[in-house]
Amino acid sequence: MTHSARDYYGWAEVTPDGPVTAGSTGTWTLVYHVGQYGIDDGGTLKVAWRFASDWGKPQSHDPAAANFYSVTHSGQGRISHRWDPKGFIRPWQKCLVIDVAEWALARGDTITIVYGDTGGGSPGTVAQTFRERTFEFRVVVDAFGTGQFVEIERQPEIEIVPDVAAHLVLLAPTQVGLNEDFSLGVKLEDEWGNPAVGFSGEVVLSAPDGVVGLPARVAFDGSEGGVQRLKGVRMAAAKTFTVAATAAGIPGESNPIECVAALEALRPYWGDLHGQSEETVGTNSIEDYFTFARDVALLDFTGHQGNDFQITREFWERIGRCAQEFNDPGQFVVFPGYEWSATTPAGGDRNVYYLEDGEPIHRTSHWQVADGTDVATDRYPVGELFEQLHKGGRALVVPHIGGRPANLAFHDPDLEPVIEITSAWGQFEWLLEEAIERGYQVGFTGGSDDHKGRPGASYPGSSSFGVYGGMTCLLADELTREGVWRALYARRCYATSGPRIILDVQAVDDTGTRHRIGEAFDSDDVQLHVRAVGTQEIEEIRVMRGLDCVYRWPEEPTRDPTRLRVVWSGARIRGRDRIATWDGHLTLTGGVIRAAEGFAFDSANEGIVEQTERAVSWRSVTSGDEDGVILDIDAAADAILQFRSAITDFDLPLVDLAQGPSVHAAGGVGLQVKVEYLPQGSGRDVGFVWHETLPATKGTQPYYVRLAQTDGNRAWSS
Repeated sequence: MTHSARDYYGWAEVTPDGPVTAGSTGTWTLVYHVGQYGIDDGGTLKVAWRFASDWGKPQSHDPAAANFYSVTHSGQGRISHRWDPKGFIRPWQKCLVIDVAEWALARGDTITIVYGDTGGGSPGTVAQTFRERTFEFRVVVDAFGTGQFVEIERQPEIEIVPDVAAHLVLLAPTQVGLNEDFSLGVKLEDEWGNPAVGFSGEVVLSAPDGVVGLPARVAFDGSEGGVQRLKGVRMAAAKTFTVAATAAGIPGESNPIECVAALEALRPYWGDLHGQSEETVGTNSIEDYFTFARDVALLDFTGHQGNDFQITREFWERIGRCAQEFNDPGQFVVFPGYEWSATTPAGGDRNVYYLEDGEPIHRTSHWQVADGTDVATDRYPVGELFEQLHKGGRALVVPHIGGRPANLAFHDPDLEPVIEITSAWGQFEWLLEEAIERGYQVGFTGGSDDHKGRPGASYPGSSSFGVYGGMTCLLADELTREGVWRALYARRCYATSGPRIILDVQAVDDTGTRHRIGEAFDSDDVQLHVRAVGTQEIEEIRVMRGLDCVYRWPEEPTRDPTRLRVVWSGARIRGRDRIATWDGHLTLTGGVIRAAEGFAFDSANEGIVEQTERAVSWRSVTSGDEDGVILDIDAAADAILQFRSAITDFDLPLVDLAQGPSVHAAGGVGLQVKVEYLPQGSGRDVGFVWHETLPATKGTQPYYVRLAQTDGNRAWSS
């Protein structure tokens, strides 16, 4: 008699198995039915989730708390269990490990796992916050206690679906010509950033005088996937403007749109060059990935950068095929490429992009690629990669900080014109500063390194990704691979923490010649012309010469003495476990807190938990970015602010703020708490000219601009 794998290794089922709303709280029961082999004394069952999943972390010590789970079994023997975030093979790392500790389990016995067991008062478990068509419980069994695991034949899975609409997003080109047709994207998102695919209702649009071709109302019937692209819109007046809208009481506003009377040769385009799909360590397919980037995030250019040691020969061919099929010159640019993923001492993470199709992949290793027939094409460490890329077709390399940091001790200026300084992993100004200290001439880009199937709109959720994914704006002469390539190699780009901020920085040398962003030139002095248009009010613009701030705009910010801003920021370390948890509270003695609001919190999982007239508590993590609270206060002269968090505690007499902001350093990588009277924004559309004679020191002087908005978002010019 022939037996199937199901007969030998058993099978599993999950209930309920219907669609699950992203971020919802509930109870799910997984039952494993032991197969003919049984599970011997010393054998193990593992049930794993993908690394990228932010499903609530299972715990078994507090039956009344969220995410409590229980494990029971039928049959003889005794089992033990534990949650291990690195309990199985990448990408199935997050793992519930169940060991048969005594005797054995026999065919027909069961192991029952209740995720979100409410029997002891737990509210349940919190489901993954991002959409996934096939969220899988990967079940593997070591029936004989040998340490070798076998996957069961059919894995239990459920679908994660978006919640109801909570945000209205409008996206448009940053620059258009007078009476030039352009498209406006209208998107509804749930509170976690998923497209609200089932939204049915009406969006009411409002635009300034001069905008033509824009309907007053747009109907959604639920078939559009939460997104519509409105074509044929034009502007008949040369000015900078936005489009506003409302949908079911939800307000929205577009990014700033600059209409110019005459278009220049270089135009701004927006993209996210960096993310992964389920074929490596992300979620959803590579086809879903590119479709989202083009049709939902409405990007102009993108790339897919899977970890090389997971990319099989077949998947590399599929990446190339998708890059060809989705690349549409003039509309949507896609580069083939991969993430060269070495240990940090050997070079760290670097993204490799090819200009042409059909180029080979040179992996760091075949660590998770079983087919070793092309292992001779591997290149390790990074010096060997650089040498190989110089021999092949045109390539571009971008150091970035993912799980592992790029190592800037290695640098090839002919291959690495830019570095990535912000992504969903965090904001990494320390990498920017290290590049400057080393004397590298590089531009700055932002990307998402998205693992959730949402390139260009990568919300952090509630797991390893601490911030919203970054974006890159570049000035290109055409929206083609060649045009984007030339812009990146010329460093004509700037990074943002996500929003489509306009940042135009030009330099005039001592001959009167004007130079665009990223350009190098010889001069005895420099005159910087800076113009910025924010998506919110602009709080501050710094002109940086190397590591020194040589000018701040505005020079004297206006502050509100009745409102206090408490901001914490930074990261624990430069490596993988960098997220800093700031959960805590503050107390005001000698005063009253009339109201409190969150500042720059990144996800629905963070924010103010409780507020009274004397205290405010919060949940918060940072990864190089800022979070905080803004307090409306009525304080006496002797009022004291007491700050208590998981990272640092201090007491601050408010009278000390008369001398300016107070900064409390807390170690780590820029960990600090800044307390100040709330600085006021200075408008959305600002500009200034700044001039200085260059210092007498020899060598190149790097200048760049760092912008901060009142909502905590940032931009960095090359």
